[in-house]
Amino acid sequence: MDLEEVIEVLTKKEYKVFNYLLEGKTNREIAELMVVTQHTVKAHVSAVLKKLKVKRRVELILKYKV
Repeated sequence: MDLEEVIEVLTKKEYKVFNYLLEGKTNREIAELMVVTQHTVKAHVSAVLKKLKVKRRVELILKYKV
């Protein structure tokens, strides 16, 4: 899946989380930046990983980091 497909598959908030994940941000840092709870971030992270068919953050970074 290339970046264009990623943009189509993810919601705007999920895409924002996706980019923060690529930057290596923690759930706490993402929550502070997005002004949401860590629980909300965890839900977005889970959705991103599932939609992009990866099991862990490191796999996501290795697959999509440019």
